[in-house]
Amino acid sequence: MDTISKIETFDARVPLAAPLAVGSASITHRTYCLVRITTSDGIVGIGYSYSRGLPIAKIIDDVIAPLAIGNTAEDPDQIRKQILAFNWQSAEHGTFTAAVSAVDVALHDVLGKRTNKSIASLFGSTKVSVPIYSVVGYHYGDDESGLIEEINFAKTRGIKSFKIVIGAKTPERDALRLAVLRKEIGEKAEIAVDAFRTLKTLENAVTRVNLIKEYGISFVEDPFLESEGPLAIELREATGVPVSFGESLASSKMCAQVLHYNQTDVLRLDALVVGGVSEFFTAAKAAEKYGKTIATHIHTELHSQLVAAIPNLYSGGMEYLDPVYEIDLFHHLLVNPIQIVDGCAVLSQSPGFGFEWDWDAIHHYSK
Repeated sequence: MDTISKIETFDARVPLAAPLAVGSASITHRTYCLVRITTSDGIVGIGYSYSRGLPIAKIIDDVIAPLAIGNTAEDPDQIRKQILAFNWQSAEHGTFTAAVSAVDVALHDVLGKRTNKSIASLFGSTKVSVPIYSVVGYHYGDDESGLIEEINFAKTRGIKSFKIVIGAKTPERDALRLAVLRKEIGEKAEIAVDAFRTLKTLENAVTRVNLIKEYGISFVEDPFLESEGPLAIELREATGVPVSFGESLASSKMCAQVLHYNQTDVLRLDALVVGGVSEFFTAAKAAEKYGKTIATHIHTELHSQLVAAIPNLYSGGMEYLDPVYEIDLFHHLLVNPIQIVDGCAVLSQSPGFGFEWDWDAIHHYSK
């Protein structure tokens, strides 16, 4: 039996070229916790977490590693369940589950490498690519020229669907930006908007969404916190615009609850928060049961391997933040970020998740 012999963590802190306004916050760095698992058979699997400066590595080193080392590396679900059972008081809390997710991803990477299969093929997919939508509009600027440049660059890559950031400036400015986006991409292309939980009150949310809904909104993402699901229902009823959230939900059970109460129309899923690979699939299956689609939260290299194996991906595709925008900086840790061809992410066919890590960069940013 192949067992877990070593677990190592690396905290990479990658600086942004300029501070980034995300809702009311100003961000200067992106932080990622990598976990490297070596098995007794000599297989090395890598997982990671979008740590947001939280002590993910410490949780893995001090809490998870002592439980996992010496146990089987052949059954990731068994390890995940064991860790969560032992730490039941934190089993559905985001910071802890993010650490569990990183370990689970690393163990699935081991599983793919052991079987010499990509994760997508391991779960029965024969797809070679997945459609994407491009996220634009993080930088407001003094006018819309920068937004138009982002849109046109995405169009040169064959991307047809978009999501745009709203809520950081006035409702009128957001409406203007939506008008520009719709004009640039045509009437049939799908547009989603991301409010970053900044709308605060139902009255403000209704005002803002009513100003932009004429531009054909597929969904408004994160108008409120996930814990404020009833407000999302009221927003939908008041505006007729679908709502979406879920990227911070820390288990498939939490996802099933918001689906049961019809608090989301498009379930946002992040495998690096929800608990890992199996929890991602379980949550996606729950969405399918309720007739809902799912949309992913960045991490295109990872999520492409998972959504290739599900039938209910949002019709606009999988979320993609182009490295050229330097918003999500994960590509600085890779040798080759995922390829985009004709508006689709091309799946790696390499065993496991197919990441080609730049260890010189990882060590540099982990100092």
